[in-house]
Amino acid sequence: MLGNFYLSIVASFDRRGQHVVTGNSKGKVLVLSCPALELKASFKASTTAIKLAFPGHTQCEETGDTAIKSIEFARRGNCLLVNTGDRLIRVYNHQEVLNAGKDGDPEPIQKLQDLVNKTMWKKCCFSGDGEYVCAGSARQHALYIWEKSVGNLVKILHGTKGELLLDVVVLRVAALF
Repeated sequence: MLGNFYLSIVASFDRRGQHVVTGNSKGKVLVLSCPALELKASFKASTTAIKLAFPGHTQCEETGDTAIKSIEFARRGNCLLVNTGDRLIRVYNHQEVLNAGKDGDPEPIQKLQDLVNKTMWKKCCFSGDGEYVCAGSARQHALYIWEKSVGNLVKILHGTKGELLLDVVVLRVAALF
């Protein structure tokens, strides 16, 4: 049905259950219609490793694969986030992903990361209102909270040493600030 697509390792339904979005270890994201599982859009969440430009020559760009670790949809709004193995959380507009079509190249609204510690993310989610992104560290007991609209890191919450984070769910943001 889907040709040479590598085995999907993560999947998430959109808010209305009209699409299922899958991701694999090679960084490929598919958007499939429900219940027919017809391919509506696809793209690669890749990292640009080398970008060369010489006067009078065409631009050369080399990209690397990055595993898709999780895909989450906001409960409000039209956004989804893709947590990848390159330590970036990419936030996309779901409609723009659909408009990009098969083998498209939608531009993320935001690329969120911990530039200082290069943190790997265990679990990511949106706040209840969809205005914030919360991510739990895979190696330390810490939660990072970003404002989705501008990408600013708003707060880092540290937990008890020695404990590892298993899951993150944000119900209200007012209590966090």
